[in-house]
Amino acid sequence: MIGDAVLVFNRMPRQDTISWNSVISGCSSNGLNSEAIELFIRMWTQGQELDSVTLLSVLPACAQSRYWFAGRVVHGYSVKTGLIGETSLANALLDMYSNCSDWQSTNQIFRSMGQKNVVSWTAMITSYMRAGLFDKVAGLLQEMVLDGIRPDVFAVTSALHAFAGDESLKQGKSVHGYTIRNGMEKLLPVANALMEMYVKCRNVEEARLIFDRVTNKDVISWNTLIGGYSRNNFPNESFSLFSDMLLQFRPNAVTMTCILPAAASISSLERGREIHAYALRRGFLEDSYASNALVDMYVKCGALLVARVLFDRLTKKNLISWTIMIAGYGMHGFGKHAIALFEQMRGSGIEPDAASFSAILYACCHSGLAAEGRRFFKAMQKEYKIEPKLKHYTCIVDLLSRTGDLKEALEFIESMPIEPDSSIWVSLLHGCRIHKNVKLAEKVADKVFKLEPENTGYYVLLANIYAEAERWEAVKKLKNKIGGRGLRENTGYSWIEVRSKVHVFIADNRNHPDWNRIAEFLDDVARRMRQEGHDPKKKYALMGADDAVHDEALCGHSSKLAVAFGVLNLPEGRPIRVTKNSKVCSHCHEAAKFISKMCNREIILRDSSRFHRFEGGRCSCRGYL
Repeated sequence: MIGDAVLVFNRMPRQDTISWNSVISGCSSNGLNSEAIELFIRMWTQGQELDSVTLLSVLPACAQSRYWFAGRVVHGYSVKTGLIGETSLANALLDMYSNCSDWQSTNQIFRSMGQKNVVSWTAMITSYMRAGLFDKVAGLLQEMVLDGIRPDVFAVTSALHAFAGDESLKQGKSVHGYTIRNGMEKLLPVANALMEMYVKCRNVEEARLIFDRVTNKDVISWNTLIGGYSRNNFPNESFSLFSDMLLQFRPNAVTMTCILPAAASISSLERGREIHAYALRRGFLEDSYASNALVDMYVKCGALLVARVLFDRLTKKNLISWTIMIAGYGMHGFGKHAIALFEQMRGSGIEPDAASFSAILYACCHSGLAAEGRRFFKAMQKEYKIEPKLKHYTCIVDLLSRTGDLKEALEFIESMPIEPDSSIWVSLLHGCRIHKNVKLAEKVADKVFKLEPENTGYYVLLANIYAEAERWEAVKKLKNKIGGRGLRENTGYSWIEVRSKVHVFIADNRNHPDWNRIAEFLDDVARRMRQEGHDPKKKYALMGADDAVHDEALCGHSSKLAVAFGVLNLPEGRPIRVTKNSKVCSHCHEAAKFISKMCNREIILRDSSRFHRFEGGRCSCRGYL
């Protein structure tokens, strides 16, 4: 009843230090930070005596509202009066400067403290975590122990959050061992922090073991593991755990942001719709994170129009909302729509960041908009002073490579201020294949092989470049090289959801119950393609030599099998939605175009790079595979 307390305070004929401290502390503890700071200023200007309790009452308000100036005033007063020597006040100042992102002052106070307690060390660990200085936390924790201070629950959880942010599994395991030895492992805050650390370090199995041992799970426990399964590509486990949660615990809006990415990762539109309906009934879509996750789910499930309708209905669009929709247009090959939305975002007063520039550059790349891509790349550096990362450089190299500017792409790579990684060179290698530049492809491939010698996909890519140039001796040598190293090509697979069941297809796997019908349908497609002059390219280098082997191998491409299954099992008028774990090959791409025309069906194929929407024998990518 803070309002009544302030009313009583204002009517007091005489206010002493205790009454001032009470009302300042009351406002601060009830979230009325501005009111607390205003009362403090009134107290000071009226000449009322300030003590350490006064300063301790107002500092949390300065910290929460990030009112750095008032905090500095309190700091100065504490130094002049000698109150800074009190450990509790120094700890409060540490927290205030940490919240205000003044890491230099935080460090100075901490190092000048005569006596530090566990709160001081925990405040400093938290400060490093907020600053993103995760690598310094391990040293600080060790220093704390050497100073004779035993880490408590708060220190342990703060350290674990830092190790999660830095993905430092070794350090996290060391703290886990400490919690076991000191009987902390089953304490809920510690268990939740341990789970977060393990899922961010991609050790979901250990996180699950901790989850199963916790008897008093809260919503954070469930959300941490559901989100961990989503982020680490275990969507089925995420759905299963979400179902268990519904039976035992009530989800919240954060749960929606954890489970929706699982539906998005496997393009499961049916499950995504079910979660949408549940979130709608519970009123969770008032939360901006949940509504953004929902838009992202529809984008990644190929329902771009639905995503745009939901985006337009958002009452408060933040930078994440705009970036998701811009990236969605890019994924679907609508580069000009992405640019229009990007300009609309800037017009609304929201400044782009590195992620939104990555989204617009990606959109330009996948629509072949070279001039626009160059313009945005320059604007990012000159107008917004954003330092490009590898992903931005990769987009430009990919864009130049796709549009045939191979020489400019090579010069761009050589002028980069940071060391190019394999993804940048592979973008150029793909460009060499598109524009049949074998000489440059050989030079680029040497760099790729040195960076990732075990990745068979790159050897296959070069082999196909040789094959398409009919350099069969070079193909043979490369094939022998792969065989000699004992490398195996990664298995390509595709999946499609029909009547709430997911059907997975692997190249040349004939175990599916509908195999005979699928093979018969694809034989008919191949025959009709030949009749219309669409003779499939038989230049896929690592598949064998004679025509019969080539035809059989080409028939076994997983995305084509999934498309055929969809045509045979989904009612007319329903889009056929297929997802593939790698980039679609040109043969499957041509086959999907032909099937869309032959059967008058809309086919939406999501590969590892983008969406391909086939209608009437045309694809939304316009040849920019």
